[in-house]
Amino acid sequence: MAGHHRYHLDQDGQSITVLHDPRRRRAEVWVNGKTVAAARAPRHQATVLEGEIPALPPKRMVVRIGHPDDVDDVPLCVLETDGDRYLMPHIALTPQEREPAERTPPASTPGQLLARWRARHRHRRDARRT
Repeated sequence: MAGHHRYHLDQDGQSITVLHDPRRRRAEVWVNGKTVAAARAPRHQATVLEGEIPALPPKRMVVRIGHPDDVDDVPLCVLETDGDRYLMPHIALTPQEREPAERTPPASTPGQLLARWRARHRHRRDARRT
C-alpha cells in the first residue's frame, strides 16, 4: 500500500479533508483546517470516522475509507451526510505521485489551419509530379 493518502471535497461551503496513513494505521478528518475526527485504522477492514460539520445546526457526517484489494491500489473514501453519499477524490501529496500532465495541443487559428492545409496539399501535388 502506498504511503499517505489525502482526499478533499468542498461540501456546503466547508472544506473537508481526510488524511489516511495506512502504515501508521491512522486516519483524520479535517473541516476547515481543524481536526474533527481521528481514529486508528484497522489493518484489514474499512475505517469509519464520525464527526460534525460546523454549520447551523451542526450536521453529522460519517467518512468511510475502504480497504483496497491490491497493495498498490488507492482505497476509496466516501463522505455520508444528510442521507447522501459523496465519493471523495484522491489528491496527490507529492509531485512524484501526480500523473503526468497530458500535452496540450498548440492553439490554431483558422489562418494557421489553412496555411497548414495548403502546405500539405502543395507537398502532395509536388510528390505526384515527380
